[in-house]
Amino acid sequence: MSIKKLLNSPSLLILNFLYHMKTVRHRDLARLITSRGTLSLTLNSLLDEGLISRHVNTETTPIQTYYTITEKGKKVTEKLEEIKILLEEA
Repeated sequence: MSIKKLLNSPSLLILNFLYHMKTVRHRDLARLITSRGTLSLTLNSLLDEGLISRHVNTETTPIQTYYTITEKGKKVTEKLEEIKILLEEA
């Protein structure tokens, strides 16, 4: 897998989106990653790695699910942005 392809993977797209938007609803991420299967697998992977956190509000109808980038996720995203800039300079 090339580095450029890796930097455009669903995981990194979601991390970058959350980095800039802070907290978003699931439906916002579903617009970014249109494949439900890919979105679900990617979110679960990022949650397992501790790069994002999930909050579910059961007080509303329908139930609202929110995702936020963690401090670890912010650090990873910043490092990956540095790599992306280096590749663009080359």
